[in-house]
Amino acid sequence: MSGAEVPARFAEAFGDWTPRAVVFDCDGLLLDTESVWQRTEDLVVAAHDAQLQAGDEDVLHGSTIEAAAELISRRSGHDEQEVLADLHREFERELSAGIRTMAGAEEILRLAGEKVPLGCASNSWLAALEDKLTLGGLREKFAVLEASDTVENAKPAPDMYAAAARALGIEPSDVLAFEDSGTGAQAARDAGLRLIAVPAPGYDAPPADLALTSLTDPDLAAWIRSW
Repeated sequence: MSGAEVPARFAEAFGDWTPRAVVFDCDGLLLDTESVWQRTEDLVVAAHDAQLQAGDEDVLHGSTIEAAAELISRRSGHDEQEVLADLHREFERELSAGIRTMAGAEEILRLAGEKVPLGCASNSWLAALEDKLTLGGLREKFAVLEASDTVENAKPAPDMYAAAARALGIEPSDVLAFEDSGTGAQAARDAGLRLIAVPAPGYDAPPADLALTSLTDPDLAAWIRSW
């Protein structure tokens, strides 16, 4: 501890525990790729005349591109590999227009990176994760990247967070995760990490040690300064 005062709700949630490493989700937490993905999904759903059903949007939120392709294929009757290829192509085309960081992301990465090593764990495939972080100006912040094609099972399985902790050389119980989706939150919890949830507007916070509405929360910055 640095001696800096710990905000009350962080003291209540974490006591005197502080992380020795932090692993961040990417999409919708650090980078505004959710809007890029939503445009991609809408284009491909329309192109294949897929008839989405109640609950499908929740399934697609935070899922892998492979899971999205399987669902759209099922709802449209079109070939799954064709749908997957279309999703890849449209997503990369949408990304080429640029990408913005989420409010507070750069500051929190800077503060946390001054204290502990950082990782990023995303249900993207690794090449896309590299591209997104580079476009967003964040790639150099991370010592470790884990993605859907670097582990056997993507989120909500714990593999990705367990692998990130191993790569950082830190026990999972000493690692903090940041997630916006229930899919990712389950992965982090099941891997044994502590968790702060920052759900997207309109989504309920998944179970976590603490839930925030934004990375701009001043108490978060104050807590990190106390590490």
